[in-house]
Amino acid sequence: MTVQVASCEIVDPVSRENRGTRLTSLLLVCESMSMTKRRVIYIVIAAILLLAGAIVFLWTNLDWIVKNAIEKFGSKATNTAVRVRSVSLKPAQGKGAIEGLTVANPPGFESRNLLSLGAVSIKLAPKTVASNPVVIDDIRITAPLVVYEMNESRTSNVDVLKKNLGAPEPAAKKQSEKKAKEPAKRLRIRKLVVENAKVEVRGLEDKPRVLMLRRLEMNDIGGKNGGTPEQVGKEILSEVLGEVSKEVGKAGGAFLLEKGMERLLRRK
Repeated sequence: MTVQVASCEIVDPVSRENRGTRLTSLLLVCESMSMTKRRVIYIVIAAILLLAGAIVFLWTNLDWIVKNAIEKFGSKATNTAVRVRSVSLKPAQGKGAIEGLTVANPPGFESRNLLSLGAVSIKLAPKTVASNPVVIDDIRITAPLVVYEMNESRTSNVDVLKKNLGAPEPAAKKQSEKKAKEPAKRLRIRKLVVENAKVEVRGLEDKPRVLMLRRLEMNDIGGKNGGTPEQVGKEILSEVLGEVSKEVGKAGGAFLLEKGMERLLRRK
């Protein structure tokens, strides 16, 4: 006769409790990791949406942004009002146009504007629109008008504007720029051409005289690393105003010579 004795396993209730605790902890860790992953995914999605929104805003408001930048930095550079009627940019096609850009006369002069630009056409490198510097391949300014006049102290408006362009920046402004975290947008203009420019000279004779400026060409404005909009604007205006002063000086010398010859003829 065979007798089978059932085996009996004694289970420690403490051990079972520990296993249950470890399992619960493992489940909590897994759940925590899952929540962390979800948070990371949400953050990435939010960042992508914000970036996409910024790109769409920049793309759809680029004309407005450039118009305001020209007026802001132009006014700072000249210490007088710079205004733009409209800006039309087509980055995908690499072209654009600016209309109705004017630089107001400094205080103390009769004419409303010292400089009125004619048609301004732009060719830019589309890939650099979102980079720094923005590269503009070509700018053509056709038929701008400069009004040259003198005030009661016999100082010309052109000389006053040239002085404004060369004035040093205030110390407070320099300090604020140093503290700025985001680097300023920079521009590099490979080629700029000004043609068919006219200068209306007032004050040298009884009636205004119109002079024609020679074709002006500037290359690599801003250099390889580009310049701030204010620096680029100063460089362009200084060159144009320098040409105006030369032509007016020649015209003034010719006018004085002509008047001197008239006096000599009268004496005879």
